[in-house]
Amino acid sequence: MKNIGIIGFGNMGEAFASGLRGRFGGLGFGVVEKAVPRMEAAKKGYGARDFTGDFRGLLDFADVTIIAVKPQDAEAVLRELAPYSGGRKFAAIVAGKTLAFYQGYLQTPYLARFMPNLAAMYGKAAVGVCFPEAGGEAREFGAFRGEALELAGAAGWALEVPEKLMPVVTGLSGSGIAYVFAFIHALALGGVKTGLAYDRACAVALQVIEGAAAVVRGTGDSPANLIAKVCSPAGTTIAGIAALEEAAFSAAVMRAVEEAALRAEELEGV
Repeated sequence: MKNIGIIGFGNMGEAFASGLRGRFGGLGFGVVEKAVPRMEAAKKGYGARDFTGDFRGLLDFADVTIIAVKPQDAEAVLRELAPYSGGRKFAAIVAGKTLAFYQGYLQTPYLARFMPNLAAMYGKAAVGVCFPEAGGEAREFGAFRGEALELAGAAGWALEVPEKLMPVVTGLSGSGIAYVFAFIHALALGGVKTGLAYDRACAVALQVIEGAAAVVRGTGDSPANLIAKVCSPAGTTIAGIAALEEAAFSAAVMRAVEEAALRAEELEGV
């Protein structure tokens, strides 16, 4: 891939541009974005070419085009793309829109849906990826699958799933990053309540989160086993874990993932 098209340079569009630039040097970006300040950010920050109002030019320029618009704007954009879409390659990041929705407008088998989260801007997102069940000619579609997974991987870690599981990825990853923000904030507030200033408590909480992730990855052990290793009999940690469970911590997090997934299913009309 030499050139990437991005339609919609909002938070997620820029997040992918940032992740891709960090992973692949020398990529060219072509952008369609009506908001002048956002278009200026694309040009100044990423050297992007402005194709606003010229969808055919964008598709001629781009090897793969990322559609990252608001759900309410998706149909209008697809109508504009449709006449020039034959054989083109697309990756879509639009909440609540299924592959069938895109197939209704775009005359190409080369379609992928992405479900990332905001960490894409640092190349740290977990990105759900799905493809149509019936692609084009096997070898050619296989090459596109590889490109799409590489593109998603530039934003972090790509996880290919069947489309029916995309709402689950939404609840766990797309929305889940907000639950982690909430937990970091809650940890910091705990530090404030017991004597630290918020900024210092937040710094400690961030290090704890990063350290915990490193331990899980480094040991390959399950979080449940690691909790058991940290909890001494009648010690401080088990007292804290007990307080969390008395407040239904695990159940609340499970419910958050489930509710977000159910809402994603509603948006997709599943």
